Amino acid sequence: MLKENYSHDTELQLDESQAVTNPSSNSNANFNIEVELDNLKELILNSSRIPLTELAIVDEDLFLNQLLHIQENLPIELATAIEIVNRRQEIIADAQGYACLIVKSAEEKAHQIVQESAIIRQAELDGARIRLKTEQECEQLRQNAIAQSEAIQMDADKYADKVLADLENRLQGMITIVQNGRCQLDQ
Repeated sequence: MLKENYSHDTELQLDESQAVTNPSSNSNANFNIEVELDNLKELILNSSRIPLTELAIVDEDLFLNQLLHIQENLPIELATAIEIVNRRQEIIADAQGYACLIVKSAEEKAHQIVQESAIIRQAELDGARIRLKTEQECEQLRQNAIAQSEAIQMDADKYADKVLADLENRLQGMITIVQNGRCQLDQ
């Protein structure tokens, strides 16, 4: 009787699970680790139950296919986090480029003032003030860029840690369920 129920339930489960967890139908752009782990959880929760126990019979192929799908797409999620961290260098480079443009512009302006002005000393003082102001602005921009890149780094690290911790917790829970099920079957 158990085999009859299992084969009937397995057919129903195969139809439902394939509709929900068909990894080939999901593109990498739509990959969401939480959704995929929920699909894995649903696969276990919707599995046939062994009467008078809390054990479930899980379709090994569906379970392994879902795990493989997660394994294949997880590096993509991590690459996205790394890309965010790498963007930090781009922000710093942009700020330094902007600062250089400001300095160059200020130097050109100071040089033009010196050449056009009858009072050379006044032009030199104006140029020095502009240069100092520009250097202060550049320093402020640099500090802002560093602070922003550190914030991005922290956010990316927190995101990666959260994703990995969540994945670890979910997989550990699922492994415990599977191990308990196997232990019950061995008894």
